[in-house]
Amino acid sequence: MTIHQTADEIRTIKGARRIAVWTIIVSLVITAGIGIFSLVTGSLDETRSKIMLTTVAIAAFSVLSLCHLAAFGRDIKVVGWLGIGTSAVALGAALPLIWWNWSDMMFTPSDFYMALTKTFTVATLVAVSFAHANLMLLLANAPVAWMRTALMVALALIAVIPLFVIPAILTDGNFPPASFQEAYWRFFGVVLILDALGTIALPVTTLILRAQHGHVAPAGARSFTIELTATDATWVNSRAKTEGVSPATIIGNAVSAARKAT
Repeated sequence: MTIHQTADEIRTIKGARRIAVWTIIVSLVITAGIGIFSLVTGSLDETRSKIMLTTVAIAAFSVLSLCHLAAFGRDIKVVGWLGIGTSAVALGAALPLIWWNWSDMMFTPSDFYMALTKTFTVATLVAVSFAHANLMLLLANAPVAWMRTALMVALALIAVIPLFVIPAILTDGNFPPASFQEAYWRFFGVVLILDALGTIALPVTTLILRAQHGHVAPAGARSFTIELTATDATWVNSRAKTEGVSPATIIGNAVSAARKAT
């Protein structure tokens, strides 16, 4: 159940998702076609290799876009826009790297090539982190308050990971200093483990708690989107914060009370 979402926004989001899905399908079909042709003919020249890598890059961008689109129609849609922006930067850096004329490097990477490589690496890392965060934000309407607090901790861990890695990329591995490297990367490993734990445990726990609290739709039930006026949406959000539940729970309780009254 979604609030603050107009019919035009719904159609736009559905259209963007459809485009992303078809882009993934077409890209994978092209890649598979070139791969099969190369195996059958026993030849894979540089041009075919670059076309395959290009379609894979476009497919990867589309997959990330689907993750970012999960945030649209919600109050945190800005995170989705940031994710799409960083994904576009990563794709924009990947394409010239794929089609780069390697013979021009003369065995020594140019400053521009290195800058482009770092841009691609950093943008990809940030884009994947945003995609991870956008998928986790689907749990923002968890049925109990402590789960939403745990989600905030998980999001903080997701944000910390790029902050650890990006300085090392930008300094060509010169950061952190040698005397601090072991402790630095050990702590980074702890963050990765906690991040993986949150990514696995939170969705499972949320599903269990929703089932216990009766928030799982019965079999055959149809979900739908409703539109609220700004005043009604403000009231719903205010009640949700006061009672420590999700906006969907407030609306569901109102519907249940109305059904019992009739």
